[in-house]
Amino acid sequence: MNEEAKRILVLGLGGAGCFSIERMAQNAPDNMEFAIMDCDLQTLQSCTHVEQRITLGKGVTDGLSAGGDLEIGRRCAEASSRQIEILLSGVDLLLVVVGLGSGFGSGAAPVIARMARIAGAHTLFFTILPFDFEGGVVRGKARDSLRRLRTYADAIVQMPNKRIQPDGDALLTDSLDRSGETVAAGVVGLWRLLSQTGIFNLDFADLHTLLHYCDATCRFSCASASGEGRIDQLLDSLRTHPLANDGAIFKKAPGLLAGITGGEDLTLSEAQKIMERIIPDNESCWVKMGIAIDPAFSGQVACMVLAAEAWKQPLVDDGHGGLRPASGDEGQGELPGVLKPRSREFGGSERTIWRGEDLDIPTYLRRKIKLPR
Repeated sequence: MNEEAKRILVLGLGGAGCFSIERMAQNAPDNMEFAIMDCDLQTLQSCTHVEQRITLGKGVTDGLSAGGDLEIGRRCAEASSRQIEILLSGVDLLLVVVGLGSGFGSGAAPVIARMARIAGAHTLFFTILPFDFEGGVVRGKARDSLRRLRTYADAIVQMPNKRIQPDGDALLTDSLDRSGETVAAGVVGLWRLLSQTGIFNLDFADLHTLLHYCDATCRFSCASASGEGRIDQLLDSLRTHPLANDGAIFKKAPGLLAGITGGEDLTLSEAQKIMERIIPDNESCWVKMGIAIDPAFSGQVACMVLAAEAWKQPLVDDGHGGLRPASGDEGQGELPGVLKPRSREFGGSERTIWRGEDLDIPTYLRRKIKLPR
């Protein structure tokens, strides 16, 4: 990948996604690009800090909500495919925030992921999962949507509501704020690391590698600290982050991308200490680090970690009509042997073309569907 400026779009789907993006947009860097989608006009109209507000499925729900029906959410997205295509045109990385378990978000998310893959955009989904008390039906919808989403999304960060809530008997507004802050920290932190030029740069090629091999599941942790002993404070906060799984991502991750941001007072020894403490004790772990100096961070230091839960080689052609795990940098999905001319044992017949598609190419390749591993 070249180092041209890449287009990063942050998209909110459904009620939870829209309101998360609305909060995020109020304090985000000026050049972040946001959009929200829903079938519920009332939800979109209440998000006044986001310019790109797109109503999907007007002919399906007449501007009302999906009523908790996952199938209606899917139909809304399918019926508005042209609007989605226009939005995704030219997008290099799509960061999506969506609450699963409801109707629109759960149904539309897999459709958006599929269309983004066809458009050539990398996708990272931050999925907010329901509380236990919301009932088995809602949790079942969330699981079903996650299963469908994994078919097309490059990576998914699962964010169970019960993990990202304040301790104790918190007020409802405090719980919503905590959830929004956790999502914003991950999305804005990743955007900042990919957008800034630092001493050690993280770029799209690094993120592409992580998304390429992570088998669609990721975890993240982020924290900031200032004052005396700030590095120890930062490390403690990273380990105890509600999505760090009690620090397990720093012990078992097979692949890890870490970004450190500090002011001009950030020292080499501080950066070294952070990396030494978060890198898994595993010689085979893939690690990429970025360090950026930002005057706005004078006196403080921040770190964000995106870690793969699994590390699986993509499948490539074995040269004999079968598949094998890639051993190097072979591309994922496009099998080299698929487009070769037919052998003489098939009579050298012409390829079967229907509506512009080559039917001799397997369906999962033509539609860019990831095979279950």
